[in-house]
Amino acid sequence: MAYPRAEQETVLVYSEESRTWTAYSCVPRHMRKLAEIATVEPVDTAQDGEFLAVRATLTDKQVRMVAPRVLTEEQREALRARAAKLRENQREDADENDE
Repeated sequence: MAYPRAEQETVLVYSEESRTWTAYSCVPRHMRKLAEIATVEPVDTAQDGEFLAVRATLTDKQVRMVAPRVLTEEQREALRARAAKLRENQREDADENDE
């Protein structure tokens, strides 16, 4: 059985000596992401063999710390227009392929 939400956590620990990150997680979404980018080892498993918690070693380049992107209203409008044009082009391409 999975951990209750109140007990789910992801912990990253950095070692300056080896310049690697050790990641521990029992958050299902984070465990899936870790499995995509690194080899994970089970820390805790359910009776059916499902991983409940994992540990992985990450390189310096696999972990980023970035400031959240803050957009102005003009930038948001430009992105909306760009997305609308992209959707329109995709519809046109689909219509051409149907013919």
